[in-house]
Amino acid sequence: MTRSKIWIILRNINILFLICVSVPVLAADKLVFATHVRPPLSLYLKEVIQESLKPYAIEVKVIEMPGSRVISQVNGGYADGDLSRVINFKDISDADTSNYRLVNEPIVLTEIVMITLAKKEIIRPITWETINQDKVSFLRGSKTIRKYLNIENRVAVSSNTQVLEMVANKRVNSAIMFASVAKNMLNQSPELNSKLMIQSPPVLSFHLFTYLNKKHADLIPKLELSLKQLKDDGFLENTANKYQVTAASAETFSAVSLLQKINHDKPMQHKE
Repeated sequence: MTRSKIWIILRNINILFLICVSVPVLAADKLVFATHVRPPLSLYLKEVIQESLKPYAIEVKVIEMPGSRVISQVNGGYADGDLSRVINFKDISDADTSNYRLVNEPIVLTEIVMITLAKKEIIRPITWETINQDKVSFLRGSKTIRKYLNIENRVAVSSNTQVLEMVANKRVNSAIMFASVAKNMLNQSPELNSKLMIQSPPVLSFHLFTYLNKKHADLIPKLELSLKQLKDDGFLENTANKYQVTAASAETFSAVSLLQKINHDKPMQHKE
């Protein structure tokens, strides 16, 4: 074998070695998060997580999919993390979440609100008991909302637009929706905005947290530290204002129960 052929073989072996070594490094430079939430909340969450991982030179990709599929993808390790879940998610989920690991720093305050006709007088205080006195529209598949509504009052529809139109057309008494979604939709529809009103205070408020697959457990302390720093420097609040959501902060952390332990069978009454 000539010297030139030996050199070519050694060079190819060296190239192959470098490729093999670099593959896990490249893979670690991007994390794929799955989420069941929709804009504007998903856009806020992506921007916050991307900023929090920037010091570690990690890029973020977000894929939206149905909630049950998110769980299987993250728990199975096909996706690296779940953008947002309640803190007791592993306790209340019927699916296998054994590989989920909590990033113990709240990322957003989620509020569930009641929407009615703009001039409608409602019974106060707003509780699930008062809401359940008449028909209520909500998005089909919203388990968090569904479990608080009596069976005879539930009117499940296929889109958030339909949820609001049911109220505007007086086919139901009210709608229950996540506040960020309701605000975004009313801003985009002058007609619905003129007919409807988001009632306050919210009927339910709770924080959401990010989860990672256990293979990224060593990243959790770093991500928690980054999120705390983003809160301190105002990034979370400024980004939340841009997307019309409510950032998790010291104020919301103390004002709202991190985990009002959600019982599968008995709706929890909102306390004023």
